[in-house]
Amino acid sequence: MNDTERIREIKADVENQFSSIAKSLKQGDIDRLSLGTSGIYLNSILEHLNSLEILLDKGLIESAGAVGTSLWERSITLQYLLTNPEELAQLHSTHQKVKKTPWSIKQMVNGIIDSEKLPSHRDPEIEKDLLYIQYTYFCAIKHGNPFTVSYLNRLKDNVEEANVIGLNPNHTEEDQGLKNWIFLISSTTAFEALLKFAKHFCDENKIDELSEMNRHLTRTAIDDIDLKVPQIFLTSAEEFKDDFWNYLLELEKSR
Repeated sequence: MNDTERIREIKADVENQFSSIAKSLKQGDIDRLSLGTSGIYLNSILEHLNSLEILLDKGLIESAGAVGTSLWERSITLQYLLTNPEELAQLHSTHQKVKKTPWSIKQMVNGIIDSEKLPSHRDPEIEKDLLYIQYTYFCAIKHGNPFTVSYLNRLKDNVEEANVIGLNPNHTEEDQGLKNWIFLISSTTAFEALLKFAKHFCDENKIDELSEMNRHLTRTAIDDIDLKVPQIFLTSAEEFKDDFWNYLLELEKSR
């Protein structure tokens, strides 16, 4: 089984959990506004995840990147809302600005990491950078810059009937690493939101099941999937502080 097939299996498992989550809601008094708001975001995340798979199968990486960016934003919004569901759902329900979300991405990323109980060897500030860098990569595809736009719309070698102007899907081996990265990060990010939803609204059996699934997904992503860093993501060391790189080196040693 190759990496793409493994990621497709992960996505299918995540999708199945989304589809069955309502059967495991806790009985009794649950804040209906926070549950309903969270459910809206789960539906949106699931739709994005299915749309993403279709676009990647068609080789439409730019469009997939845009959908992946939106999925990531939905997941982060839900994870942040669940740090204080009743209060933040109330703020969400009264928000009226069309062009503004209730909270900035940076605010939500910081709030998510600050709410987690991290082991002593993990630096919260670096963890925030690691989480935010996913968004940076997605935005490089969605919003584009001279390099990413040129790269994704380059003429492919040995591809017949490629048009200078026209629809030229990205199906080359060179593009597969980027497609796998988009698909895996989107699938696991969707699952992270679902797991945090379950911890607030589902019974203990479902929480235990999803927690074990989370451990399995983490092991699979690290041990069984060889994600090759796509050329589009290469960056310079100067874009990050020394403590960021040193932290990554220490994490690698501890694996």
